[in-house]
Amino acid sequence: MARASHHPRLLLLVPLLTLLTSVACGDDPPKSTPDSGTPVVDAGSGDAGTGDTDAGTDGGVACIPSGYDPGPANPAVVADTTADILVRLRAIPGLTVQENPRGVTVPGGYRFFVMTYNQPADHAHPECQRFEQRVNLLHTSDTKPMVLQTTGYFVGATASRAEPTQILGGNQLSVEHRFFPPSIPEPADWSHLTIRQSADDFHRLTEALKPIYTGKWVSTGVSKGGETVVFHRRFHPNDVDATVAYVAPLAFRDDARFPAFQDTVGGDAQAACRERLWAFQRETLSRRERMLDQLRAYAQQEGLTYTRLGFEKALEHAVIETYFAFWQYNNPANCTHHIPDTSATDEALLATLDGQVGLRAFSDGQLSDYAGYYYQAALELGWPQPYEDHLGALIHHPDTDTGDVYSPPGAPFVFRPGAMPDIQNWVSTQGQRLMFIYGSLDPWTAAAYSLGNARDSHLYMVPGGNHGARISRLPEPQASEAMAILNGWMAMPMQKRAPRVSLAEEPPLFGPRVPPRLRQGATR
Repeated sequence: MARASHHPRLLLLVPLLTLLTSVACGDDPPKSTPDSGTPVVDAGSGDAGTGDTDAGTDGGVACIPSGYDPGPANPAVVADTTADILVRLRAIPGLTVQENPRGVTVPGGYRFFVMTYNQPADHAHPECQRFEQRVNLLHTSDTKPMVLQTTGYFVGATASRAEPTQILGGNQLSVEHRFFPPSIPEPADWSHLTIRQSADDFHRLTEALKPIYTGKWVSTGVSKGGETVVFHRRFHPNDVDATVAYVAPLAFRDDARFPAFQDTVGGDAQAACRERLWAFQRETLSRRERMLDQLRAYAQQEGLTYTRLGFEKALEHAVIETYFAFWQYNNPANCTHHIPDTSATDEALLATLDGQVGLRAFSDGQLSDYAGYYYQAALELGWPQPYEDHLGALIHHPDTDTGDVYSPPGAPFVFRPGAMPDIQNWVSTQGQRLMFIYGSLDPWTAAAYSLGNARDSHLYMVPGGNHGARISRLPEPQASEAMAILNGWMAMPMQKRAPRVSLAEEPPLFGPRVPPRLRQGATR
């Protein structure tokens, strides 16, 4: 899953945590449950809100009505194909629309709209607290396919097209995930950040736009975005006609499949690279005090604080994650060039940590920026078991590079072990028209979905691919086959020549630990 991105300082979530006892709908304060960083007890075998009665939230208690009024509906204007698309969009209740307010570059043949859609904080109680969910729209034709796209985090400020949008020449609706600022209720009641509530956001938005976009719909996302669109399909399988999920994991709590994958990633061909990375880790931690001095100086120079984790844990976690990040985002051909040997200076070792995983990722500010992701990991998404046993006594804080430790302080959670197995069960028994793309070297592939008995569904692996695996990076004939399947799902004729796909045009990468070199363009 995408692990960070360089963008202007985001609205911090930490100040909202002090308001957690003021429940959004005015009900009684939640019962005390463990804070982040403390042991948590599995919440039985429940399905984490997969039932249809309450979306997994507050049990239907009374609330103080929000008084929200979306204004009168005007379905005749929405359905009027002779009216300008801006007029039709503005006739949808709850949708606010501006056309390219920042004047960004827009692909030829498209118009770009920046929008918000008013959503309930709790879909089981729409009369209660509301929030504005940020949405971008690339419009070309109301009869062409619609690509429902998400990063699973923020939406970018650019008019970027995902790979399926480029392949199909279709429209694109890009959706910000709830609890990623500014798409966050105030005050923030974290119990409303569940996969079911997110799926219901996408469902309401899809229903609102379908009267305009009457063609086929396909959902897509990369990493956490890929997870998110599969979750949407599980709860609302008929909202879209198909789904293309890139490098989407289905992890469990403290998932042991990840260390097993990393032990042998790349097989015999990459044994030397693995050894070089392990030697780098051991050397860095063997210079602990000097490296801590380097990290403190870096923090002072960059104006960063590390009070949440502390410098000791931040250093250890950066060392652990550098191995993961190298295989996730780098290329083994760069192993010797990007990973120094054991004779390197302290400065070179620290620069390598920063270049491969980003030291900013462990700072207070970035932990706050991505509090929504860490909370979701601690509650439902799960996380990789730390790959650290090979470092032995050099690890002073074992088993702390985990989702529950990173979850925002004060936000109560109890891990829901039934959530991800429920998703996999749906894929295997009821899923249809699903496409999964993975890279063979990407550690997140350790948690790849299993198709089981999913109908008209496909899983492709990019040989030697990392977290950037895409349809266009598949070898032939798989690339042409996957494009033909996508076109068939969308009832589009296959072109004589494959469409030109520019991965540089894709939406920017967001995530807590994307390497600095890949953060370019990730502005909000």
